[in-house]
Amino acid sequence: MGEIIVVGAQWGDEGKGKVVDFLSKNADLIVRFNGGGNAGHTIIYNGEEIKLHYIPSGALNEKFCVLGNGMVINPEELIKEINILKEKCEINIAISRKAQVIFPYHTKIDQEKGKLIGTTGKGIGPAYADKMLRQNLRIGDIVGEEAEKSIKENINKKKDELIIGGIVQEEEFEQFKEKTAKTYAAYGKEIAKYVCDTESIINAKLKEHESILFEGAQGAMLDIDFGTYPFVTSSSTIAQGAFVGSGANPFYLNKIIGISKAYTTKVGGGPFPTEIKGEDGDLIRKIGNEFGATTGRPRRVGYLDLFALKYTVEVSSITEIALTKIDILPCLKEVKVCTGYKINEEMANYYPSSAEDLEKATPEYVSMGQIEYLSKGEWNSLIGKPKEKLPKGMKNYIKFIEEYSGIPVTLLSFGPGRENTIVYG
Repeated sequence: MGEIIVVGAQWGDEGKGKVVDFLSKNADLIVRFNGGGNAGHTIIYNGEEIKLHYIPSGALNEKFCVLGNGMVINPEELIKEINILKEKCEINIAISRKAQVIFPYHTKIDQEKGKLIGTTGKGIGPAYADKMLRQNLRIGDIVGEEAEKSIKENINKKKDELIIGGIVQEEEFEQFKEKTAKTYAAYGKEIAKYVCDTESIINAKLKEHESILFEGAQGAMLDIDFGTYPFVTSSSTIAQGAFVGSGANPFYLNKIIGISKAYTTKVGGGPFPTEIKGEDGDLIRKIGNEFGATTGRPRRVGYLDLFALKYTVEVSSITEIALTKIDILPCLKEVKVCTGYKINEEMANYYPSSAEDLEKATPEYVSMGQIEYLSKGEWNSLIGKPKEKLPKGMKNYIKFIEEYSGIPVTLLSFGPGRENTIVYG
């Protein structure tokens, strides 16, 4: 199996959690390589809906899971997640000592400044910013005997910034510092047994020819470099980020699976060329249960944007597509796909590099007609059957995606459960 990387091919919320949960049964190690609690991966486990924000989805298959160095972690939230999982299954995790810590002031800053672009307010951006400024602490810094001292010293360095920014009142600063240091040092003691140099574990398993599944958070269109800037997240969400965010050797790479919904969704602000408003948009949102796993916010919905998908296939080196929510399409009387943008009356020859340019885009559509409705029983009857057995409209839809993107669709998801999955090839 080698290394398989699973990434979102849209604006996030594509169903990566369900796909990783499904694929992890054949993996030896699952690695999360980016992001933090802004991710929300929903899994159906023994009929119960479980939402994971930090721990890789493979944990519910009782696989060894790694939280990589590319992550930013709120230890309080992570501990809660660990305790929830302990009630469901045996968990075996390792946390990189090089992953960054999210402190309370990161969350407060994000909740104030993140409103402009629609972040989750979880402190992700400010924690990554402090990482790049080399003024944050890492997980390894809060698990040792000197944890309280290190935390106090770090907060002292940020005193002026926090007071001037209105994050902490001057008269409350010392109390805030003492409380934060004591609390986070206690968190450190609780997670210390999991903390290690995870890159050594990953590369040792690769040398032993074990299989590793890398789980990305968010989607390629939210990548800090290649996404619709500035309406992006603060980490590398494309497949190449798996190696930077884990320290894994890329020599063992097998394939890169891009997860795409059969339509498109987006949370937060920013341009969304194929957005469907009105009754059709409300219908997809209701039937597809399009509400954020982390925030509960209603997602914006739109027709499948193949122009954007082809772009993410290129920049994320995706080799195959897993198509989710395929069963939701029949709710529309007419299904359309976007095959290009017209900007200033001319067809764009490449995906716009900024949100400002994207605001000017008018999508060009191809109508795919109405897609046939299938009951769960009819879907189940297609498991193990070739694509040729799919109903005509569904088959044509998938074929169009494959021909336009240049890569095959190898997995179809028609429901939230592991069993609601069809694999090709």
